[in-house]
Amino acid sequence: MAKQWIKQFKKYTEVKKVDEELGLVFGWAIICKEEGEPYFDLQGDHITEDAMFQAATDFMEHSRVMNEMHEGGDAGKFVFAFPMTEEVQKAFGIECDKTGLLVAAKPDPETLEKFKSGELTGFSIEGVRGEDEEV
Repeated sequence: MAKQWIKQFKKYTEVKKVDEELGLVFGWAIICKEEGEPYFDLQGDHITEDAMFQAATDFMEHSRVMNEMHEGGDAGKFVFAFPMTEEVQKAFGIECDKTGLLVAAKPDPETLEKFKSGELTGFSIEGVRGEDEEV
């Protein structure tokens, strides 16, 4: 079972690009849908596009803090965020098999090295989770 969990984790939280010159790391911070179907993370949570949009707006306005996999102090800041909803895709003529929040983070030098080496493969965003809503 552990091997399957690790495989899923790497598949769905993969960093897509590390730009060493600018010190930026690009990828998905949140996935809402994959191939048109609701995406559920390893804890069984699904974040709707509307909830992602609201949370991302608040996060970029008030925090933008990055941790190293939900632990320790600040390890950088998120400098770009783009809500890739189905509606946004249609408006811009973008074809993508996922919806969610695309981000670029500017980690501190030590954390950037961990992304470059492949030690870190995903993002950690500081935030407070609200109450679950039954759908």
